[in-house]
Amino acid sequence: RARFGSVRSQVQVLLPRPRKRTTYGRLFSLAQNQSAHLSSAIITALNGAHIMHRLIVGGTSGLGLELARSFRDSGDDVTVTGRRELIEDGLDVVHLDLAEPELPARIGEMVMQLPEVNSLVYAAGYYQEGRVTDLSDEQIEQMLSVGGRGLIYATREVLAKQDRLDELITITSTSQWTPRELEPIYNYTKAGEAHFSHAIAQDPRVEKVLVVGPAGMDTDFWRDREDMDTSTYNDPADVATEIMELRRAEYGYRFAKILRDPLRTEIVETR
Repeated sequence: RARFGSVRSQVQVLLPRPRKRTTYGRLFSLAQNQSAHLSSAIITALNGAHIMHRLIVGGTSGLGLELARSFRDSGDDVTVTGRRELIEDGLDVVHLDLAEPELPARIGEMVMQLPEVNSLVYAAGYYQEGRVTDLSDEQIEQMLSVGGRGLIYATREVLAKQDRLDELITITSTSQWTPRELEPIYNYTKAGEAHFSHAIAQDPRVEKVLVVGPAGMDTDFWRDREDMDTSTYNDPADVATEIMELRRAEYGYRFAKILRDPLRTEIVETR
């Protein structure tokens, strides 16, 4: 506000004050009004500039949705994508199936319709079980798209459009670093997401990159596993709180694990 006041006072100094209500006096009043309108326009523009736009791929359920709510409650504009129908105040929802054909073009079309993206959050994922020989071509390709290609193309399209990105947040899993016999393709995609994001942190157009590997959460991720006991799994809302805290620090690249039983965060690397 002090800045706006100084702009106004400068205009008054540059225009001599009239001694009586003449045509010159009316011109002075007009200049004052124009100065006030200019100040109002500046205020409006600056207020708009403080609104950040967050794009969350995989944000219609689970941890992605909890992160979307956290950003929304902070006053940001939020766009979420996913396969599920979602109606929630303050969230713009775009239906996006990462396993659909022509994925690069579909993501490119979506990004072109958005305002500048300040944060790209990649939280897409689903559970897949089976040894590599148990899985069909279609199952393998779908996991590769959801767990790998989606992140690559979303990052590429955002950078191609705006040539900068304030923040990339990539949600992986403990499967990023823990090999599991019945999760070979999931292991592959989560490790790949992490390493791709680490490489993106080297790109000077990207200000900061956060890679987070959360342990099991009590979400619909496990809906196809009736035998799974999720009683000790983390609440995704609590995990989202941990992530929002992690991202506040100053860094170029950060990798953290969010573990369970009890919930705790281990920062592995910050630089």
